[in-house]
Amino acid sequence: MNNALVLSENNLQGGSKKKVFTSLDLNKEENIDRILATQDSETMKYINDVKGQVLDVIGVYVTEREVEDINSDGEVFTRFKHTTILFTADGNQYVTGSNSFYTSLELICSLKGYPTEEKPMSLKITDAPAKEKGHTYLKCTIVK
Repeated sequence: MNNALVLSENNLQGGSKKKVFTSLDLNKEENIDRILATQDSETMKYINDVKGQVLDVIGVYVTEREVEDINSDGEVFTRFKHTTILFTADGNQYVTGSNSFYTSLELICSLKGYPTEEKPMSLKITDAPAKEKGHTYLKCTIVK
């Protein structure tokens, strides 16, 4: 199985596109069950709630959606929104819609490879201050 396997690329209502990929081995039934379990909001945890903690990640699941937006000049432009789910060795799953988190994770994975059951990755959940007072950006760093 390849890391970051593209599962689908679908057109959504309104013409926007959605891409889905995962580093979980979908030849294993238990990994399919892990992904399906993300639909149960009672068991899902939020990455934002574990800032400062280290997660032993064995897989990721990311959706990317194209959305049209309008800037302050009234011009229409396309941007991407991401939902990232981390699966940990202890059986938990953590979700965020933070694009800054996705960007920091993608940088790590582009250089180190995606976490898998065979090659887990320890990630520390952090945040960085934004220019706006009181606002922070959710991020992650790799822990050796």
